[in-house]
Amino acid sequence: MNKKAIVYLCLAVALCLTLTTVSYGAEQCKESKVKTFWQKLFNYPANVTKDSVATVAETGKRSADVVANEVKTVGKVTSGSIEKTPDLVVEPVKGTAETVAKAVVETSQIPVEAAKKE
Repeated sequence: MNKKAIVYLCLAVALCLTLTTVSYGAEQCKESKVKTFWQKLFNYPANVTKDSVATVAETGKRSADVVANEVKTVGKVTSGSIEKTPDLVVEPVKGTAETVAKAVVETSQIPVEAAKKE
């Protein structure tokens, strides 16, 4: 073989290796995008559900605290602390309003927070 044939053969091999590498890289990139899409598709609802459950649990805890405070106030009033009587009406209304406000704020942020986790 002469030198020209060897040079052309080396160039052809180099070109084939380059094209194979580029093709393989493009395929890997494509697969990872598809994989990422499917992961996001299924992880987003799971994150929303998880955050929703946490919000509901926190709201339930706050509601229980409001009821517990009301029971304590009723106990104080019935045991003779007359100055706590206005708190019988004010505390549950205030506690319920705060609980509802926090629940609304947290619920509205759930989709945004779930998307950030992706």
